[in-house]
Amino acid sequence: MRRSRIEWISWLMLLGGELYNAPIKSSPQNILDLGTGTGIWAMDIAEKFPSAHVIGTDISPIQPSWVAPNIEFIVEDFESEWNYEPNYFDFIHARCLAGCVADWPRFISRIYDHVKPGGYFESHESAVWARSDDGSLKPNSALMEWQQAINFAGDKIGRELNIYHKLKDWMIEAGFEDVKLSVYLLPFSPWPRDPHLKALGKYQAVQLQQAIDSYSLRLYTQVLGWGSDAAKIHNAVVKQELRDKRLHAYVQTVAVYGRKPLHG
Repeated sequence: MRRSRIEWISWLMLLGGELYNAPIKSSPQNILDLGTGTGIWAMDIAEKFPSAHVIGTDISPIQPSWVAPNIEFIVEDFESEWNYEPNYFDFIHARCLAGCVADWPRFISRIYDHVKPGGYFESHESAVWARSDDGSLKPNSALMEWQQAINFAGDKIGRELNIYHKLKDWMIEAGFEDVKLSVYLLPFSPWPRDPHLKALGKYQAVQLQQAIDSYSLRLYTQVLGWGSDAAKIHNAVVKQELRDKRLHAYVQTVAVYGRKPLHG
């Protein structure tokens, strides 16, 4: 998954300037970043723990070639068989993988097998479903049509998009203990009065203008059978709605972490 710099800033703000929530007390030796995208998180965690070996994996080779000596970027599909030793990683991180995983329980079970006893797995995901508390997001709006369409398409190809609320249960079922869930609100524009949420909304407004097409064009044309022109026109209307200051939309985002038992 491609993680943009704006998205990275938004998550930093959501997590209070931290890269993760897990209570990592000692310096980890081996860290895995699944779906690293541009590699931003991997590079930051490598700087934070210079003695750790950080691996970032992705199916696209879009990461920089000049990086710190403790970072390794590997082009691979995390849904294929893993070549890592079991119980190898002190910390495994995954962010914004909704729509990229066909079988989440199996995926998290594989992660569990590769975390050291006492190590942590942390996942960050957003809902792919906007809401508003004041009725400003209308049921017949283009934005509502957009999210209904992409969620239907995701279900059709067996890659559910709205998995954020299931992560905690899946992690517990996989065997992780002390699983902690944090829920955050992410405004779609700077409409909130709260200064922190307003600042988040400014970044998210820019992010959405870029993300609408990347999320949906392939699903529209290759899964739902829309014509390219129709898909682009519909997305243009969605992006125009998102610029309307009267729209008070937001999504829920979550950060979930769990620890592998010492005897796991």
